Amino acid sequence: MLDFLLNDVNFAFSVALTIVLGLALLEGVALVIGSSVMTLLDDLTGFDIDADVDADVSTGGLTAVLGWLCLDRLPLLVWLILMLTSFGITGLLYNSFVLSAFNIEILYWLAKPVALFSALIITHTMGGAIAKIVPKNETSAVSVNEFSGKVATITLGKASKGNAAEASLVDEYNQKHYVMVEPDSDNEEFPQGTKVVLIEKTNSSWIAAPFNP
Repeated sequence: MLDFLLNDVNFAFSVALTIVLGLALLEGVALVIGSSVMTLLDDLTGFDIDADVDADVSTGGLTAVLGWLCLDRLPLLVWLILMLTSFGITGLLYNSFVLSAFNIEILYWLAKPVALFSALIITHTMGGAIAKIVPKNETSAVSVNEFSGKVATITLGKASKGNAAEASLVDEYNQKHYVMVEPDSDNEEFPQGTKVVLIEKTNSSWIAAPFNP
């Protein structure tokens, strides 16, 4: 068993599971001393996603991808453990099946893509269920309704009326947030890099106006 886990084709998967064990151990030690790695990671990364996944997925962009992966609904530590565990276990299971059924070397090269794809699907599926049990910490959270009047920068795509683009902003807690924005006027567009002022929140995006300092 140990030889199988330490085999070159399984190295990445064994490392992923080792990291999971290390994170779990660190969290256990942190809890003993009255702290939490979970909270620390969320505070250090300092970003949030304002995304209605079903509404925004058609617009594409980082917001929809991260939302689909439930990163906006889970503490980062929980998300990392779920992702790494899924990647490690599915990779080992795949290689174990290939070894016992075929033992064809070229099939081992597919292990990482198969494991990564499987991990993404598992994270999406299980992440939603886990989020209902372990909600994301909101230690220094800002309500999305408080974004009105804040300046954001278009980071991906070109925003036009009815076609939202992704933008980012930093709140007073130095947390980065990703939002979808669009202009209110039919003849107005916001290309990538444009600074805009958030005006009004709709179901799937923010109505914004050009920022004129």
